[in-house]
Amino acid sequence: MIVDDHPFFIHGLERYLSATGKYEIQSALSVGEAMKSIFAFRPELVVMDVSMAEGGGMAMLRQVKEQMDIRTMFLTVQIDPEDTIEALRLGIDAIALKDRDPEDIVKAIDTVLGGKTMIDPSVSEGALRHSMRAPTPMLRQDDLLTPREAEIVELVCQGLKNKDIADRHNLTEGTVKVHLHNVYRKLGVNSRAELIVKKGGLNFGRSTDAA
Repeated sequence: MIVDDHPFFIHGLERYLSATGKYEIQSALSVGEAMKSIFAFRPELVVMDVSMAEGGGMAMLRQVKEQMDIRTMFLTVQIDPEDTIEALRLGIDAIALKDRDPEDIVKAIDTVLGGKTMIDPSVSEGALRHSMRAPTPMLRQDDLLTPREAEIVELVCQGLKNKDIADRHNLTEGTVKVHLHNVYRKLGVNSRAELIVKKGGLNFGRSTDAA
């Protein structure tokens, strides 16, 4: 399913994808329209723009992830680093840019349909730079890491390299780096060695103490 509020863009992308003969395609011009038809169409992948009315792609990503198990992809002109990090936390499968070669967009779609993730390198690099510059927020210990970040910490402490972690979780190395730098920022460490030491003194699980 393609969700974008620009009819001309949707029409062009539908024609290009249809010409490959590989996809059955449904489209929607708004988040509301898409959410109404998504249950009937049951797509394997939702490709959506970030900048739309009704909260745009971020709002739709939250709704989709809360209500169903469907692969998701942002196809957009640009995305803020904070939105990139939030999208990764929510479980986005791919982020691609509209100014890329159409064949690259098709490759990204096929990558996601094949069960892997794909984040455009320029997007992941922007998120990395933002994570390294952003101040560490005041967080409760039990909210420090997302489940995916905690998994990556465990694998780092087992001695796995970024490529090994990426292969194990069907991620790209760039995505692993985004998660890892976010972990460094949250925990106030600067290296794998510091992370391993820090982990020994932290509980990454949810707190069971009464409020």
